[in-house]
Formats: sequence, structure tokens, C-alpha cells
Amino acid sequence: AAEGESTTPAVYVSSAGDDTNGNGSEDKPFATLAKAVGEAVDGATIYVMSDLTMTSCARFYNKSLTITSLGDATYTITRGDNFAQQQDNARSWYNPAMVEVQTTGGVGAGLTLTNIIFDDAGKASGTVFAQTVSDDGTGTADTSHNTDYVQDAIIASNATVPSTITLGKGAVLRNFGGMSAVRATGAAKLVMESGSVIEDAPSITRSKGDAGSVGPAGAVWLQGSDFEMENGAEIKNVNGRAVYVDGGEVTVGGTISNITGNANMWQATKKDGTSGTAIHLRGENASAVLTSTAVIEEISGGGSAVFVTGSGNKLTTDPGSIIKDVANTTGIYCSFNSDAQLSGEITGVKNSIALSLNDSAAAVLKKEGIICNNACTTAVVYLRAGAHFKVYGKINDNTSTGNCAALYIVTNGAASHATLEPGGEICNNTNNGSKYGAAVELQQGNCSFTMNGGTISGNSGPCGAVQVHKDSAKFIMNGGEVTGNTSKTGKEAGIYVEYKTPTVELKAGKAQSVTLAANVSASPSKGHVYISDRFDLESGLVAMAQDAKTVTPAEDSLNIKLGNASLTSVTTLTTASTDKGWKSPLATFWAQRNGAAELTVGGLVANDDLPVYV
Repeated sequence: AAEGESTTPAVYVSSAGDDTNGNGSEDKPFATLAKAVGEAVDGATIYVMSDLTMTSCARFYNKSLTITSLGDATYTITRGDNFAQQQDNARSWYNPAMVEVQTTGGVGAGLTLTNIIFDDAGKASGTVFAQTVSDDGTGTADTSHNTDYVQDAIIASNATVPSTITLGKGAVLRNFGGMSAVRATGAAKLVMESGSVIEDAPSITRSKGDAGSVGPAGAVWLQGSDFEMENGAEIKNVNGRAVYVDGGEVTVGGTISNITGNANMWQATKKDGTSGTAIHLRGENASAVLTSTAVIEEISGGGSAVFVTGSGNKLTTDPGSIIKDVANTTGIYCSFNSDAQLSGEITGVKNSIALSLNDSAAAVLKKEGIICNNACTTAVVYLRAGAHFKVYGKINDNTSTGNCAALYIVTNGAASHATLEPGGEICNNTNNGSKYGAAVELQQGNCSFTMNGGTISGNSGPCGAVQVHKDSAKFIMNGGEVTGNTSKTGKEAGIYVEYKTPTVELKAGKAQSVTLAANVSASPSKGHVYISDRFDLESGLVAMAQDAKTVTPAEDSLNIKLGNASLTSVTTLTTASTDKGWKSPLATFWAQRNGAAELTVGGLVANDDLPVYV
């Protein structure tokens, strides 16, 4: 061989070849890929010389092979009718993949595809869409029904030692008919290099199958394995789901586009957005990273573009990554103690939610992260059931037709909490609904929002930029600004507080206005409104919606605290009330007398002529 050329014998296969009389040479090729992979030695390249129809699995062990088209042509290998069942020690008889990369005895294996098309033709060998049953060697597993289950993939590996399936330039997997296009389990790894594609023809749709089916998994199906998708690789035009991760690590630097959700997929339901359409993370220690070149776009059909569930499962989006043009589908959905660290962009979400955090999920929108130019329904960011969210980045230029343009926080059994940190922005959002806050809505009791800094500005909606709406909801402002917001209904556009017993503490920062609705009735045990003398209130007053009254602090006044008096004050007032035979203290301190009156709250002075209501 010339310098640099491989000395490993090449193997040739052609539809005009002969498995019996051929020797695998270019002049005497084999007729089937199964024969070719069986005869090829470790490191060999198998050259496909024509289009092929496969009727049996090309399974090999403990070696690394390359399959490619001969010359400049790109040939197609198609799953044929009556694809043969086969047997192994774990599964007994089952319906196999077109190619299986397997290991025994601690020896690795590998497969590289270049310039070749594998087409499942949408054909399912078997009727039940579920994973075959494997015996762990004890003989207790019932494998007798495995022949009813559809094939797991076009290309599959359950390698027990590190092994890699590489889709190289020009490799295309098309129209998977079973559970997936690629399944990688255990120590197997999938790499999609630039120029590789997994796709469906427009005619492909997916059904759930016969009784006992869980539904297809997705174009890529990982079970504790790793997947690396490089810049320039594509998963596109797929009906159902692109990547299904039941444990394992995913790194996406390519493009996942035009994926249509399908309720027949495994773990897919439209309830709460649990149908992960582009990427679905579940199981244990499942993670995904969208690198700076990652693009997830044109996702539709319900559910969510990216779905993360389960403790320890994590999504990371790097600066430069983008999730865009998502229709009737949530952008990112996290639940059950999962975690999201977001430095990328979410934009172009329509008729849904850009980021939904549920059931104790936690997320951080980092300083490079941006959620912008979405046209959502309920809200752009939705927190419920113990979710936690920190904002260092930007939630800007979004619209909503529902409850809030930016951040909507509810409880549903557990308190949800969000913070806006220094440098963070919630700006220029518009709530086109008929009620609730323009930028932040605290909708249920015990949920809270804390501003440690940042800016809430340029927002427009029916009822204040920040609305504290339900009993026991809490808004704490340690810094930042709530300024330059507008109201569509004539209500004050700054901080709007209502519904009985909220807790509002404005310790530092600036706001254009504070309004207390008619139904605010703070009580010592439940809530209060506190405004520090270090807080800059632009309007210079606290507006009372009832009777259009205001509280106007003097320039040299001490802090204002409405409701929830200090323990010393409560004790003093209770003692005074008891001594005079008055009723027990109830809620807030106020004074009433006919005509003009001055009241200085710097201590308590007994005054028989001035009834004190508490």
C-alpha cells in the first residue's frame, strides 16, 4: 500500500453480488450487508456499490467498521418486507435493527457511516411499540413476547464497554419505523458530525401501536448513554420527537428543526407540557447542553420543545444558543427538582409559554440569557408548585394575551419564588389581557418575588408593573427600580397591592408609585406593607384605592409600616385597650376624629379623647 493508505482489506457489497460465491472484493462483491459486516475485519471499510434492500440484520461484535458508498454516488439501504427476526442470549427472539453494534468479553466496537442513506421506510417489524424484555441471566424474565415488539432502531448498540456510532458527512438516517432511528444504551455513544442528517419524509406519521405499547421513543434514543451533535449536523422534519434521553449526556451544537409533536410518543401527553418534542430528558442523571452553535427551531404540535424532569436532571444553554419559532408549544418545561442554567436565547414562542417551571424545578437566567420577542398566552415565564427562578439576564419585549406579560408566579401546593438580581431586566413587555400585572404577577398565597436589584421598566398592562394579588403573597424590594411603566386601565402602573393580607417590604430602590387596593387589610399574624425611608417613592405618596385617599410621608418621616405592628406596640396597645375596657386589638393602627388632625407616630401617648383602633 502507498504511504498513508490503509492495509486493512476493504469489503464490497452490491445488489448484484453473491453471498455464496462472492469473496467481498470489488469484482466479486457480497449481496448483503449482513454478510459483509460478518466477513469484514476490525478497521475495515465496507463499500456499498448500489442501492440495497435489507431483509436481515447486519450485526457484528468487537470490531470497528466504516460503511460508505463507493465513488461519488450516495446509495440508499432500505428496510425490506418480512425483515428476519433474530436471537440473542438476553432477548431470545426479537425484531432487530438494520445494523447492530455489539460487544462481548470487554472488547469495544464502533461504526462510522459516511455518504450513505439508511431508510426504514416507516416500516414496523412487530406491532407493539415498547422495549423488548431482557434477561439478566437468571432466567426469570419473560422474553416470549419479544417478537411482538417493534425494532428498537435503524442503528442500535447496547455496548457494555465504550463503543461509538458515528454519523459522518453524508450519512442520513430516514423514516424510522420502530422505536427510533438510533438507540444507544450503556457504554455506547452516538456522534453526529457536520453534514449528517436524521429526518422523515413528509408522509411519515407515528401511531402508538397495539395494546401494551408505550409509543415510539424518538429519532435518537439514549439509555444512560452519551450523544454529541456537532455544528452542521441536523435532525429535521421529524414527526414525534427528536431526542429522547432516559439517562445520559447530550451535547447539541447542531440544528434540530421542524419537529412536530405527536401524542403517540413514549411519555408524551399534552397535559402540563410533558411531551418533550425536540429534547426530552427523564430518568436519572440526564443532562443536555446547547452549545453556542445550537439551534432549536420550528417546533410545534403541543407539549414543549425542551422538557426536563427528575432530580439531578439538568439543562444548560450556552451564550449564542437559540430556541426559536415555537408554535403552540412551550419553549422549555422543567419539573420535579430538575435544573436549568440558561445563557442562551428563547424567542418567537407563540400561543404558549417560553419558560415553564413546575414542581420544585429551579432555573437561573444568567446575565447573557435573554427571553425576548415572544407572543405568549398565560405568561412568558410561569412558576408553580415550589419552583424557583433567578433572573440576572433579560426578559424583554414580550407580549401576552393572558395573565401576565413576563413573570407569573403561583403556588399550587408549594410556594414558588423568583428573584431579580442586579443587572437583570424585565422591560418593555405588554400584557394585552384584561387584568393582572404587566411585568410580575404574584397570583397565589405564599408565592414571593424579591428584587435585589435590576430594572422593571417600560411595561404596560391592566394593573401595575408588579401586582401582589393574593393572600400571603410576598414582594420584597432590596434594590432596583420599578419605573416608567404604564397602565391601560388608569390604575397606578408601579406596585399594585391587593387582596387582604399580602406582605410588601420596600426596603431600598425606587418605584414610581405604590397603590393599596380597597381589599387590602393587613393583620399582625399574616401580612403588612412596609416602606423604608431609604426607599425612593417617585410619586411621594401611597395611594389608597378606596375613597381615593393617600398616605403622604413627611420629608423627615420615619419608616411607614401598615399592619403587623411590632410586638412592643401590640403589647402596649393591648394593655391600653384592656385598661380602658376596649375591645381586643385586631389588625392595623389608625386614628379617627372629626375635622383636621395631626398624628405623629414616634411613640404611643395615651389620649382618652382619641380612640385608637388596632
